[in-house]
Amino acid sequence: MNTRTYRDFTASTSIWPIVDEWAAGSSFRLKQQQTGQATRLYQRGYGLLTAPMMLQISQTGDKAHLEAWISVGTLSRLMALFLVPAEMGIESGGFKLVVPRNVARGAINKLLVALSQPPIP
Repeated sequence: MNTRTYRDFTASTSIWPIVDEWAAGSSFRLKQQQTGQATRLYQRGYGLLTAPMMLQISQTGDKAHLEAWISVGTLSRLMALFLVPAEMGIESGGFKLVVPRNVARGAINKLLVALSQPPIP
């Protein structure tokens, strides 16, 4: 399984109003925004024993790029005897991090639908 889930698509208008509204309603907080570039990093979930859900999205002209993944901290990985990777994509399938992947996929699929894109299976 890939460490991140990727999606590239074309957007004829700015995606940021849709992304901002989605983030506010989905508990994803803006963690980082690159100055001079239209790239933002969002995170949902904080804490030592939480596997944060991450979304990085960018738009250059009419091209948009999305990356989504679950980030697992060292303490959580240690408690799982390092059987869980540091990063994991949000596609369905497999037994590792099932609940956080399902939650992340559900939230990010709402964004993709709002952007008129097919959901992540």
